[in-house]
Amino acid sequence: MDIVILLVVLVGSLGLAVIFGRYMARLIVYEKRPLEKTMGRVENGFYRIIGVDRYEQMTWKQYFLAVVITNVIAAGFLMAVLLYQNDLPLSPKPGLSLDLAFNTAASFVTNTNLQHYAGEQQLSIFSQMVGLIFMMFVAPASGIAAAFAFIRGFIRKEFGLGNFYVDFTRIILTLLLPVAFFSALLLIFLGSPQTLDSTIALGTLQGGAQTIPTGPVASLESIKELGSNGGGFFAANSAHPFENPNGISNVFECILMLVIPLSLPIAYAHLLGKGRGVSILAAMLIGFGVMLALGLSEPSGPAGLETRFGSFGSTLFLETSVATNTGAANAALSGMSPNAVIGLFLGMFVQAIPGADGTGMMMMIIFVILTLFLVGLMVGKTPEFMSMKINPRDVKLAAFVFLIHPALILIPTVFAYTTGAAHDTLGATTPATFTQVLYEYSSASANNGSDYLGTSANTPFWNWSTAWIMLIGRYAPIGLMLAVAGSFTLRDRKEVVEPIKTSGFLFVGVLSVMVFVLTALTFFPFLAMGPFSM
Repeated sequence: MDIVILLVVLVGSLGLAVIFGRYMARLIVYEKRPLEKTMGRVENGFYRIIGVDRYEQMTWKQYFLAVVITNVIAAGFLMAVLLYQNDLPLSPKPGLSLDLAFNTAASFVTNTNLQHYAGEQQLSIFSQMVGLIFMMFVAPASGIAAAFAFIRGFIRKEFGLGNFYVDFTRIILTLLLPVAFFSALLLIFLGSPQTLDSTIALGTLQGGAQTIPTGPVASLESIKELGSNGGGFFAANSAHPFENPNGISNVFECILMLVIPLSLPIAYAHLLGKGRGVSILAAMLIGFGVMLALGLSEPSGPAGLETRFGSFGSTLFLETSVATNTGAANAALSGMSPNAVIGLFLGMFVQAIPGADGTGMMMMIIFVILTLFLVGLMVGKTPEFMSMKINPRDVKLAAFVFLIHPALILIPTVFAYTTGAAHDTLGATTPATFTQVLYEYSSASANNGSDYLGTSANTPFWNWSTAWIMLIGRYAPIGLMLAVAGSFTLRDRKEVVEPIKTSGFLFVGVLSVMVFVLTALTFFPFLAMGPFSM
């Protein structure tokens, strides 16, 4: 039965990814889509409202600036909602503290959704529906748009990277919104509630009364999984029966998390060659397979696991969630086996197996550039990629993208211990508590969002430190990766021999080995101090 479930998840997500990938390829090159005239009229209305010329092309600096400006405005709106939710309609509750509001706004705008709050206890229906769900569309649309621009850098010459506002609008209106809408309907059918009532009153078997928190759960849950968001309506996240009612919803949510990250390599294949795209997809699936193998190599639980999912269902969901940088959880991390936790760390360290919506694909191309550079050194050839030379600046930018991540994990982890914040929250330093601190900053830096600490991290130290790590971990790599794409638009395209052909079984093997070697060399000592010693 477990094998059948795994096959359903993989076949279902890949089957949908083929359909989504073809559609995304059309969006990337601005080809006509189904219902083009109808959708075009709707989109043109938005362009007129925000004063955008849909035909204007942006350089990488302009595109990145547009991403940042849009996200800053959206984060400011969410922060205002959270601070003043007591004055807003729909079950008002006291506003959050400044540090928690900033952390939550930074978390959701960066597609992280790290939760240092209990949603059903501290947030109003208005904050969840108008604030968080709105941001759950903004954040993944920004990441997917950045990936579109990044891919254009390899297929265009001196024509810009596209227009962020056009990409952003089209992604939300014609991709995320319709898919999330129908996914929410299916989740309602499976048992998730969708209501503006904040509570429902029920009678108990003993004749008493019980008040149960509720709200627009299905709509939040659908975009939460589809958009690599991960933030739950409830503190228990996807372990709560309203967010993830049964085994069927568990499988469906796994497919939702995988579909867009797996669609981008297929879109890449349509635009830049089937072999190249399929090779990248294969490397992603190999990495995901390693994560699953680690997670399933020993049983987790039973403590901390939901009985309706068991060890296999919990492990499959969590490994899928972390592999896609979604961060949703249907079980307590403390209930997972040490091998499963190592698998989760692997997903957060690599960020590209398959990674979050948009940014996972970009990160895998960075690994491709680093792989071609290292192979070029080995065979004594100038590194080439798709008929273009990889110059020293490209390699430096790619190396910075790779090195930012461990720096953002290890430096604040040391700081948490030297300031005493880790001791104050977790007590004596042990392999288990070190793992929790390392995981917190790994999750924040990778824009993942899963964590051990939960509401116990609702202190000024954890809120401010993780917020800034999330912001730097999101926008610094995107800016550097767009700079790489911008440099390739200026590059001469000539028929040259790559140091290794970027398609086929050999390349898949070399790329996979390089990804894991680079990751192991960077992070192995810290895993030895934590999960390996548990």
